[in-house]
Amino acid sequence: MEKKDKKVLLVDDMPTMLKKGVDIISERYEVETASSAGEALEKVQSFRPDIILMDMNMPDESGISCMEEIHAMPDFKDIPVILTVTDITIMSTARAYDQGACDFLKKPFIQRNVYRKIDMHLKLAEIGWHFEL
Repeated sequence: MEKKDKKVLLVDDMPTMLKKGVDIISERYEVETASSAGEALEKVQSFRPDIILMDMNMPDESGISCMEEIHAMPDFKDIPVILTVTDITIMSTARAYDQGACDFLKKPFIQRNVYRKIDMHLKLAEIGWHFEL
């Protein structure tokens, strides 16, 4: 079994998505969950994740605005955030990238896609690569 030395924060307001995500992610990484943007902001500081998977559309606050708040924190300005979506428009995609999202992950989750996206962005973060416009 692989050592779980990387931490993933999974943020989604749907309990079924959190459960499915935890079932997949916890096989390879240490995982914490948050069911709202407010809870995510607290967990980022206490859990200190290496990467965040965040629902783009939550009732209390959008994933994009929560991501902006996280990136405004000095210790987390470069943390990779993958936005999870069921559907997305071209304009939403452009806005999310402009605001700091590193990628998107389609829901419902497919295990190999989740691992590929997380692994790729963790490796990019390790070497200090950040895309800037």
